[in-house]
Amino acid sequence: MQERYAKLTDNWLLRGWSDMPQAITNWQTGLLRQFGKDSFYVAQSCNGKTDFNSMAFLPGHIKVLEKFIAEGIAKECPYDESMENVKEYRMADNPLIRGVHWAITGRCNMNCPHCFMESPSGRYGHPDLNTIKLFINQFVKSNVLQVSLTGGEPLLREDLLEIIEELTLNRIRLTEIATNGTLITTSLLESIKQLRQRPDFKISFDGVGVHDLMRGTRGTEARVTNAIRQVVDADLPVAVTTTLNRDNISTLKDTYELMKELRVPVWLIGRPQTTGNWCGGDSALSTQEMAEACLDLLKRWIEDGRPFYILLERFFGGGKIQNVQQHELQIKYNHDSYECLSVREKPYLLPDGRLLPCVGYTGTYLHDQMPNLLEHELSEVWSASSLRSLVDMKKSQVLTHNSECSECDMFTICGAGCRAYALTESGSLLAKDPFACEVWKGCYRKQFDDIVAGCHQKGGIDPCKK
Repeated sequence: MQERYAKLTDNWLLRGWSDMPQAITNWQTGLLRQFGKDSFYVAQSCNGKTDFNSMAFLPGHIKVLEKFIAEGIAKECPYDESMENVKEYRMADNPLIRGVHWAITGRCNMNCPHCFMESPSGRYGHPDLNTIKLFINQFVKSNVLQVSLTGGEPLLREDLLEIIEELTLNRIRLTEIATNGTLITTSLLESIKQLRQRPDFKISFDGVGVHDLMRGTRGTEARVTNAIRQVVDADLPVAVTTTLNRDNISTLKDTYELMKELRVPVWLIGRPQTTGNWCGGDSALSTQEMAEACLDLLKRWIEDGRPFYILLERFFGGGKIQNVQQHELQIKYNHDSYECLSVREKPYLLPDGRLLPCVGYTGTYLHDQMPNLLEHELSEVWSASSLRSLVDMKKSQVLTHNSECSECDMFTICGAGCRAYALTESGSLLAKDPFACEVWKGCYRKQFDDIVAGCHQKGGIDPCKK
């Protein structure tokens, strides 16, 4: 019988973790599949050296191989056709860590009054390239699948392309670059594409006519608007983030029209969290003020046929996003639910090596209790540490300290809110999140849901059926 060989196609990698020992992932799409014994046996045998027509493979194994070939996971090849080492099975001793949100510098060329990192002070440092590579080596050992880059301003780094190249060499997907947009160039965008990465560019824009004021730097508004156009023209994904306070809330309608003109696919709107530079004060908006402005915007967005995905604080999120509507994405909480699914998949790494559950913990009293990757390995702290205790927190721990939440009919949809907001707004990690209480018990969320439901009942356009 003629020998038959196969190998994994370009983008597929075999990986394992302590809680998911046998898996395969597509490093460019982020798809992760857990395998059973037989499927994993076949996948490991797709190495260009194992004969599938040998006695080692049963008909069931061959069916799995045929399925892999049909799905583009594997392809037939001559004997010993070279396969990159990075594709080979690699087991990490830690639980799955899907990604890291990574601030690669604390420096910035803006002076924003709402910056959670207190830029441009550079308080959290600017690691050299050797330290950057040390962190990436830890990502590799822990089988981190993807990374998003932020700052400070990440584009200030002259070695940014070297960092992205190092990620690509290790087949770590770059999912996002959060930037103020002022340093984006066409050549930079093309260089990133040549490195086989397609990150979302999350660009800050805080309002037509007031962006310079909000960013504390003159002459930035036109540059940022042009940067958004450049990313869209380069066929790279872009999301615009707008932070609202009393200085720019009146510009929402004009900014909405600009978002349509720029063909922005995603617009994210919210208030700053009380951390870092932002202490609220006279510029802070009440939930009522925020809701009134966002309700007007929601109505306009619906009338326009929902031209892009929009996130309005915690009031509403909807549009075309993976063909799923906002109301279908609502999590239902119970006592045994984990406190936050996001922090269980993607912690936040500061430039100085401090690893936090998310950006909302930056500068809080818990900050210094979190592990530092210059002192401990990522695999170690993700398995057992003060950080892991927060990652594994359950809703039951919060309810023990908040009897009114335990008795509240809205707990299943509210979940007592976010721990980071509870900490920064109330001073206690285990307190209820006061903003979540306002949104749900104040019926703000219901107002938004009722408007959307009314639109459907009147025969409004469903973006999922366009």
